[in-house]
Amino acid sequence: MVRTVTLKIKDRMSLVLPTRYSKREVEEIERARRVLGLSSRSAFIREAVLSKLEEIKQVRVVEMQDVSVDQASEMIDRYLMNKPGVHYVSELIEELGLEPRIAFEAVEKLVQGGSVRVRNKV
Repeated sequence: MVRTVTLKIKDRMSLVLPTRYSKREVEEIERARRVLGLSSRSAFIREAVLSKLEEIKQVRVVEMQDVSVDQASEMIDRYLMNKPGVHYVSELIEELGLEPRIAFEAVEKLVQGGSVRVRNKV
């Protein structure tokens, strides 16, 4: 007697994401699939999507916050208190998501207030 066992593996569960393609796109996918030696169009699409996701992970996207110069000054001051040392304004822009003009104005305000110093390049 032959018995069939179905194993459920949590990490291997998959979801179906239906997507429509034009006839020309399907032909191109099929051609690319054959060139790459992949077993199916689904395998090609999965590989392409995962590759694109990995590419996106490597790109740093900065979402700019809409804050005033005073708010930005407070954010920068807090950041510098938690991470003392030399920092570029561009780093503050990326880390805190500040609009560049606001960040430079906020740093200037902190410099004038004496809580931040500008270090001259050596």
